[in-house]
Amino acid sequence: TVAMMLLFGLAGFIAAWGGLVDIEHDDPNLYLFQVFKTEGEVGPARVDSWIEVMVLVVAAAMNEGSIDSAQNGLISLATSMLQVGSSPFLPRLFVVVVTVPVVFLALQGYQVLSIFLVTNMACTCVFPALVAGAWDTPIGRRLVTEGVFLSSIAGSSATVTLYGIGRNWKAAWGGWHNIAYGAWHAWAGNEYAWDYFAVAALAGAGWMALAGFLSSALSFAKPCTSRCASMCACRTAPDLDDEAELLRETTEDST
Repeated sequence: TVAMMLLFGLAGFIAAWGGLVDIEHDDPNLYLFQVFKTEGEVGPARVDSWIEVMVLVVAAAMNEGSIDSAQNGLISLATSMLQVGSSPFLPRLFVVVVTVPVVFLALQGYQVLSIFLVTNMACTCVFPALVAGAWDTPIGRRLVTEGVFLSSIAGSSATVTLYGIGRNWKAAWGGWHNIAYGAWHAWAGNEYAWDYFAVAALAGAGWMALAGFLSSALSFAKPCTSRCASMCACRTAPDLDDEAELLRETTEDST
């Protein structure tokens, strides 16, 4: 990934250095394709050689691979929640459920960069929770629970949406118009502005810390029950170790 980013970025830098980029009209995310222009050419770049066709094929394959990876991730997440011995029909059903909306979006003519922006914003909101989930220590296992994980993602998503609404609020517009436009701008129309990603990442970390503190405080304030065992910080590291040992013994007995 790093090598590909450096390659694409270097090509865009070369295009800008050679004076092939129109700063006012060209999309900064597509500077790479301006290398197809010749000096003094006016208008969009044109493909007129085999190497340029190969570049476009590679770019199309990269886009298709990104969408395919997102589909596989969603399907894997859904199937991992199924119980052992579930019907093999369910994973196939998940494939259809995930693929049909993707096909619908593909037929709407949306810009692919806008679609990638939505997934990038979603990944940024989830990233702090994923990093905290890798904190594999007794304290980390106590603080970072399922409820804290979900609270961080929901809080970060809500915060970046509210930020987009407030940043683009116009008094001349109606309330619902401002809300709809601000939410759209936060997730699909900000043209990869850095401040939206910063808000999403910092908000995710902040909500993670707040939810972890509240979950830990509640675990000391009331006794643990079976209903809240998986959603709060009631389970300690020894409890988790006991559960893992019991799971290993059950697996060995069944085999």
